[in-house]
Amino acid sequence: MEILNVGYRSVNCYLLSAGSHVLLIDSGWPGGMAELKRSIACQGRSVKQITHQLMTHYHIDHAGIAQELKDKGARLIVMENQKDHLNDLKAYLRPPMVFHEIGHEGNIDLSFEGSRAFLAGIGIYGEIIPTPGHGPDHVTLVLDEGVAFTGDLPPPNGVEEGSVAADDWHRLRSLGVRIVYPAHGPAGVELE
Repeated sequence: MEILNVGYRSVNCYLLSAGSHVLLIDSGWPGGMAELKRSIACQGRSVKQITHQLMTHYHIDHAGIAQELKDKGARLIVMENQKDHLNDLKAYLRPPMVFHEIGHEGNIDLSFEGSRAFLAGIGIYGEIIPTPGHGPDHVTLVLDEGVAFTGDLPPPNGVEEGSVAADDWHRLRSLGVRIVYPAHGPAGVELE
């Protein structure tokens, strides 16, 4: 599977290419469509190739153009803990930010239990798990090859033992995670 960092403005967004399916993990900022298009084009790809999108959580720097991508044909995967949070980021909008409210129509509503079968159907082998250490709607994509896309989950060396985030990292390690692709900072970091 090909993993490309197509992020912009301090947010790592990742394209996972699996045959005819392309999954975007996080979309970035409101008003960021042109920047995302440029970043994807620099990798020899096009926004039109994105078949699916998954937001690690619905904060302003992660889901800002999710609806615009839906309008271009990228199906939005919404996990069971995210349904009530799709538009939470509106509270943080400031002019001149332009945000297109995320609708529920056409979304792929997915349970954590059903994530493995769904992902396999688009050529991605792994599962999506809840990681509430950053917030109630936060999720992580864990690939069977030991790679995790962790969004804003606090780094493991910066969490207090016994905290929700520490529990998230214990679970990720138990699932065999060795390489981490966070939303901010260096990508493809080996987990200590």
